[in-house]
Amino acid sequence: MKALLVASSKADPQPLERLLRDQCSDVAVVPALELAAASSAGIGIAVLLSSEDEQDFASILAACRTLRSAPDGGPVVLAMAATPEHIETLCDEGVDDFMLWPGNESLVTSRVGLLFRRVAQRKKDAVRAAMLGDALRHAERSEQRFRHLAESSTEILARFSPGGVRLYISPACRTVLGYEPDELLGSSILDILHPSDVSKLLEALGALDAGAQVAGAIIRLQRKDGEYAWLETISRPVRDPRTDVIEELVTVSRDITAMIHAEQESLEAEARLAVIDAVPDPLSVEDDTGRITIANRAFCALLGRSREEVLGQSADALKPTPKGGRPDRWPQTADEREVTVKAPDGSQRVLAEKRVLLAVRKEERLLVSIMRDITEQRQREADARLGTAAALSAGVAHEINNPLSYLIGNLKYVSEALGTTKSEDVAKALDEATSGAKRIARIMRDMRILGEASRETPPRTNIKRVVEAALMLTCGVIEARARLSSEVADVPLVAGEPARIALALVDILLRTIRALPEGDPKANEVRVVLAPAEEGMICVEVFGSGRSTGTSAEAGLSLSESNVSMHGGRIDMETTPGRGTRLRLVLPVVG
Repeated sequence: MKALLVASSKADPQPLERLLRDQCSDVAVVPALELAAASSAGIGIAVLLSSEDEQDFASILAACRTLRSAPDGGPVVLAMAATPEHIETLCDEGVDDFMLWPGNESLVTSRVGLLFRRVAQRKKDAVRAAMLGDALRHAERSEQRFRHLAESSTEILARFSPGGVRLYISPACRTVLGYEPDELLGSSILDILHPSDVSKLLEALGALDAGAQVAGAIIRLQRKDGEYAWLETISRPVRDPRTDVIEELVTVSRDITAMIHAEQESLEAEARLAVIDAVPDPLSVEDDTGRITIANRAFCALLGRSREEVLGQSADALKPTPKGGRPDRWPQTADEREVTVKAPDGSQRVLAEKRVLLAVRKEERLLVSIMRDITEQRQREADARLGTAAALSAGVAHEINNPLSYLIGNLKYVSEALGTTKSEDVAKALDEATSGAKRIARIMRDMRILGEASRETPPRTNIKRVVEAALMLTCGVIEARARLSSEVADVPLVAGEPARIALALVDILLRTIRALPEGDPKANEVRVVLAPAEEGMICVEVFGSGRSTGTSAEAGLSLSESNVSMHGGRIDMETTPGRGTRLRLVLPVVG
């Protein structure tokens, strides 16, 4: 079957051409101004595509009239226009179907597929009508031959008087309508016709009165059980050969109820999908086998995949793993959990997933999942904790620094007052006390960095000072499990809040040491290197080597990654089995 795409000069035919070629290999694209009556020869379906421009639309209107003036009635015409007014004008010209464009591509595909089926059915109907015409001509000479043909057909054949009274109806009415033929003989054609379809039937009869040799209509007839059956009816007149007056009407009606219901279900499914796509949160549905059967646009965007790539795939393979590992796939009724996922742009997103188990049939269950992005909420909570830690560290440092200053000063005074009279043990005790007090002072100084905010915009940080402070705060924990070495170079200032970067670095150091076993510190090593990285970036590299405890240094890093990524940085992790874990904190240089 051939298809013709007639496009106005200002309309882009490529998207529609692609959709047409998905269903028909033989597609011709013709500019509207170049369309001639011969162009539609052998064409099953013609698609008219217009832009909003009125002059542009005029060319499409002319093309529509050209197609409709074809001697054989022309192809099935689908009008695609940009405004409702243009659609209304084309409908007045007798197009078979219409849609606003641009529009939903899946709906266009469905509509084009339906029209192709109608064209194919029209050809079958034309052949059937021709065959019926031959049969009826023979039947006019032999009523017995006509009845034999009618009674062996699965379609309803009927004869009507010019006034619409049934003179004959074939036995197929038992299957389609539930009536015995005798129950319908002598009744009016309008008796069981759906009220909304009366105008369609009268229009078809009017065409026959005007001289048409055949007329068709899709109508609904009420079955004996009260339900309505959809019928595609073709009517032919039997005329008096001398006066050309219609003596009888012969109709062939095919039951298309199943096809109509299938089309309605398809449209309803598309409408349901549109509703699901309107939900802003990621939504998915899994079947009993764990395959995703429904996914809205937000869910596909979260994964960075198209709907076709998601549907039918294993949910375990596509969906992010929740914190604490993957629990039982089926909750008892409903549950809520947190998951972390890497977005297509590389950022880490924290989502709250609510799952509900539905029993749709006796042995069939569906798992409905809705995710809500709570990254900003978790960030606000982290900010609140950071503010609390900052206030606490500043308060503790202040409260300790005052008495510590007295302690250091008094130790110095006592040492100087005793002078050379103090014994060796007393001198050693005073030196140790002074050294310990100064160490406490350094720790208090480094604690203040946890609450330090940059006074500049954008914020900037002395990363060397942050690294030294983080090492001072964690060296006791590290040296209990591993040897600690560091190389801290002089590097430019980096972008970011000192407190956030310090917390991220302390988190990395603690996670690195927790991944190493307790016992012999000489068996493990933690090495920290601060140096320039790629152009415009500074890198803090933390390498922990030793036999792993099985605890992942990556688990729970999302908050630190969020603290770093908000300043344009990143955290990279590389694990080599049997050798250790390397974590790299990379930050951009200011300016």
